[in-house]
Amino acid sequence: MTAFDRDRASRLLVLRETLRAEAPLVHCLTNQVTVNFVANALLAAGASPAMTDHPAEAGDLASAAGALLINLGTPNESSLAAMRQATQAAERSNTPWVLDPVGAAALPLRREISLELMHHGPSVIRGNGSEILALAQAEARGHGVDTRHTAAEGVGAARHLLAQWSALGGVAISGSTDHLLGRGDGDAVDLFALTGGSAWQPRVTGTGCALGALVAAYLAISEDPMDAMLIAHAHAAAAAEQAETQAKGPGSFAMAWLDALDGVELEPFLLSRIDSGAQDRA
Repeated sequence: MTAFDRDRASRLLVLRETLRAEAPLVHCLTNQVTVNFVANALLAAGASPAMTDHPAEAGDLASAAGALLINLGTPNESSLAAMRQATQAAERSNTPWVLDPVGAAALPLRREISLELMHHGPSVIRGNGSEILALAQAEARGHGVDTRHTAAEGVGAARHLLAQWSALGGVAISGSTDHLLGRGDGDAVDLFALTGGSAWQPRVTGTGCALGALVAAYLAISEDPMDAMLIAHAHAAAAAEQAETQAKGPGSFAMAWLDALDGVELEPFLLSRIDSGAQDRA
C-alpha cells in the first residue's frame, strides 16, 4: 500500500469544514425507501437536503441546488419524469450531479434509463461492480440491487466509461475495497483504493444511497470530482467504523452512524486507509 499524500489529505479536511460552514443545498431524487435516512445523513454531515420529486419542480430546484443526486432505487413514471427534468436543468446550469444506477445490472429498464440520463453529463457515477459493468455494456448480471462482481472487477469498465463520456469526472465503485477513478493529467486516469467501513452497513437500508448523497454534497463545494469522491467515501467509512464500536445491532448502528457523520475524526482514516498506489497495480 502506498501512503496517501498529506497535502491532499489536508485539502480534503478543508472540504470537510467547508461542508459544515456552507451547508450546500443537495437536491435528491432518490429511493423512496430511504428518503428519510438520506436526508438525515446529509444533515448530520453538514449539508442541506431537498427531497422534492414533483416533475414540475425538479428542474427549477436542480438549477438552484449546489448539487443533484439521481438514485434509481424505486423508479416510477413520475420520478423518472422528474429525473429527466432535473438532469436536463443540471446540464444547462452546470450543476454537478451524481448518478447512482441502482439495479442497472439486473433490470433492463434501469440500465436504459441510466444510459439515457448519462447524456446530460453526470459528474460522478457511483455504483457496485455489476452496475458499473452494465453501464459500460459489458456482460454483467446483478442479483437485484446486489453485486456479483467485486469493485476491482469493475475498474476496466469504469475506465471505459471515462473514455466514452467526456463530461464524466469520476466513477466510484463500492465494495469491500472501494475503487475510485477520476481524470488525471492528459489522458491519464487516477485510481485510488479505499478500505474501511463496517459489516453492519449492508444490514441497514440506505447507507449506499446516503453515500451517493454525500458525494453530491462534496461535489457542491469541490471543483475536483476525485476530491469529492475521496472525502465522501472516507467520511462514510470512518463514521461506520466509529458507529460499529457503539452498536448492538443494525438498528442502533443506523443511529450511531448518523451521530458519527456529525463528529467523526477523519485525518487518521485518510492517512491510513487510502491506497494511492492502486494505479500501478490495476
